This record gives sequence, C-alpha cells and structure tokens, in this order.
Amino acid sequence: MIYEIEKYQNIDLASQLLIDGKIIIYSTDTLYGFGVDATNDIAIERLNKIKGRLQPYSIIVDSFIMLKKYAQISENIEGELQKILPGPFTAILNKKDSDLSKLVTVNLSTVGVRIPNFKPILQIVNKINRPIITTSVNYHKQSSLNTLELIVEEFPNISIFTDYKNKASSGSTIIDFSSRLFKILRQGDGIY
Repeated sequence: MIYEIEKYQNIDLASQLLIDGKIIIYSTDTLYGFGVDATNDIAIERLNKIKGRLQPYSIIVDSFIMLKKYAQISENIEGELQKILPGPFTAILNKKDSDLSKLVTVNLSTVGVRIPNFKPILQIVNKINRPIITTSVNYHKQSSLNTLELIVEEFPNISIFTDYKNKASSGSTIIDFSSRLFKILRQGDGIY
C-alpha cells in the first residue's frame, strides 16, 4: 500500500507498523529508505533477509536530545553537528550503551546517525520515541531505487510512506566524527 507521508493519520499508521515490528519504506530529504525500529532485533533480522546482508546500519533520531542517548558527542562535535543537522548528512559517532539492537552496529564501537531535514519522518520517530533504521531501498550491492514505480514493483508487500517525489539524490554525505580528525567518508548531497 502507498500512503501520503505528510497526512497525520498516515504518520500514526507508520508509527504503529514500526512499533509492531514491521518494515516500512519512507521518503527522506535524500533517498527513499527502509525503516524498522532500531531497538527490535526481530525486525532488523527481517530487514537483513530482504537486503541480503549483515552489515551496520545508520539510524534516524528526531533531535539532539535523542542523538545524545545513543552517541557520545563533545561540545566541539555538537557545534559541528548543529551546522549540518537537520540535513542530508550521516554523522559517524562513538556509540553509547543503550537499548539500540546490537544488529545495528554489528561489532563496531560507532553508530551512523541522521537527522533528516524532512519533518514527517522526524514526527514518526518522535511518536515511537526510539530511533529507526535508515538504509537505501535496494538489495545488497544493487543501485538504490529512487522512483516510486520501481519500489512498488520490487517490494509490493511493504507499506510505502511517500511524498510522491522521485529522488534524484546521491544519498547523504557521511562524515566520521569518531576521532579527532573529522573525515568525509562519502560525498553525497550535503556540502560540508
């Protein structure tokens, strides 16, 4: 089923599906993403099966308050993050002990965190009061699907929450803030 993400009742529906351990597909400020509750092992295992991979995922948080629950950030790093978030960036940060599933970071000491500049997905995260996985809509080692038509064709049984825009995006810019020298790991839409 396809739902307009900006409608209130659909934000409620997406939130309930995530709470129930379901996978959703959603619009962001960059690419479409697969999402599940990032604290739910079973939901993440389902996503791993669909993606055909077992690798670390990034998470979406709704605010700096939530971000600080999952990642360690100094004043210096927070200052840098305030310049780019919300926006088309993924920040790699040293993780904190939390209720995040171990399947999110696998065996890493870091976690990738996004605060997209896209209000509906932030409202969904806020409503469930926990982070969600963000990963491109594709099978492992295949190109990201960036049109609604292709996504519906490939994943007809997953609920899609969309702004009805095709995504001409190179994804988020990934910046590693986990050591003293900040480093761009992937150049995407965000300019740093």
